[in-house]
Amino acid sequence: MIGIGWRRAGLIVACYGAAAFAWFLFSTRLGPSLVASGYDAAEATAWGRLVTFYASGLARDATLAKWEMVRPAVVAALAIHALLLFTVIQWTRNAEPSTTSPEGWCGRAATIAVLLASFVLLVLTALFGSIQDYTLFRDIWREVLRGHDPWFMVPGGPRDVYPLNAYGPFFNVLAVPTIWHPLGPKLLFAAAYCFFVAHLLLVVGRRTLPSWVRLAAALWFFSPYPVVELALMGHFDVLVALLAIAAIEARARDRWRASAGWLASAVLLKYYPGVLAPFLALDRGRVRWRYLAASGGLSLAGLGIAWLIWGNSVGRPLWLAVERQSMFLSIFRFLRGPYSPVGHETLVFTTDEYATPLMLFALYQAWQWSRRNEVSPRAACTLAAATTLALYKVGFPQYYMLLFLAAADWFVREYATIRRRLPLAAAYLGLFSWIGWFDQLIVRRDPAPLDDWVGVPTFILMVSLIAATIVETRKAD
Repeated sequence: MIGIGWRRAGLIVACYGAAAFAWFLFSTRLGPSLVASGYDAAEATAWGRLVTFYASGLARDATLAKWEMVRPAVVAALAIHALLLFTVIQWTRNAEPSTTSPEGWCGRAATIAVLLASFVLLVLTALFGSIQDYTLFRDIWREVLRGHDPWFMVPGGPRDVYPLNAYGPFFNVLAVPTIWHPLGPKLLFAAAYCFFVAHLLLVVGRRTLPSWVRLAAALWFFSPYPVVELALMGHFDVLVALLAIAAIEARARDRWRASAGWLASAVLLKYYPGVLAPFLALDRGRVRWRYLAASGGLSLAGLGIAWLIWGNSVGRPLWLAVERQSMFLSIFRFLRGPYSPVGHETLVFTTDEYATPLMLFALYQAWQWSRRNEVSPRAACTLAAATTLALYKVGFPQYYMLLFLAAADWFVREYATIRRRLPLAAAYLGLFSWIGWFDQLIVRRDPAPLDDWVGVPTFILMVSLIAATIVETRKAD
């Protein structure tokens, strides 16, 4: 079986089966009483504080109901990890050097680190259940399955009402896994991330990276930022990022039609990957207009089908993106706050109204740079994503997942040809260490006091990454 023998495969399956059975016994007999005791103890004990964090503000009965919901999800997480283990065995068998050498030791350690960290991530994804945005996702998917308008309006927003669903029509397809279990999509997001990381480091990275870099990268990929985004929040932006990366990789291999299809899929899930289209259309300084027509046409066709199904409400997320206020990590949130150096009474428009024109102008300059310097598709899309996020007015941490994975994919696949690795890596690591720290604050408490200035260091770090990318992609004289 996949090169490891039926006996060994059977032993692995038996181990996972035993773990699932042990979890079943614990979660049905001892688990509820432990949750209840911790809830009653509240802040008085360490266990009480842990359960309070787990409850996320829910009442006792709701916390126990949450425990009941996550029980089968943990079993599913174990099954996903078993599949990942078999896949990794198939990818890596007879591939690493002898463990007696430092290179071989680091390579095996990287494999073990990916597997252990993936196990923890998948189990935590199931255990934390449904919180914050993911609970809103479930509300949307519930309406989809009932045949109602998925872009229904709720109180709030720039017009006193806004669509809770601010995403593309492909987001509605994610309602299907909830038929099995409410946490089905969340487990899908975490599984997609784990398989991507395993392939990037253990298959691609084995050919391109020194073994010690692979080990360091294995630890980095399970740092606070992705853990918070996937295990706790359950944001689906990882799927957007992976579809965009599929488009980038297809384009790097001159598979133009496949690239257009993958990019259109990403756009129909969440619209902002559309900024990558002009950069992917570049071909050694020339513009492939047919590529732009194909990716744009497929996206419009998808929207047209959605319009036939759901009507005019399909366009609501677009005006929401235009009218939404600046928030969180955006520099424009700082510029409209109390510490802004800009005098609001001297401006013809509000600071937020400058955001989109400035972003489009910066994207055009980045595109011109990429065209003149014949930048590779991976590097060009990293530059496009960084430029967009630096000047986009809604600085939600989950939006940065595209840059987090696309930049890493570029670094791993083109490691041998990147000349200035240290500045590029330092800018990337600094940016996402900062965003990961802020993401943890959002989970623990309301970050409102930081909103007035957190956009400043974010913008500085974003500009640093953009500058490092530009210096790296400058055509040699």
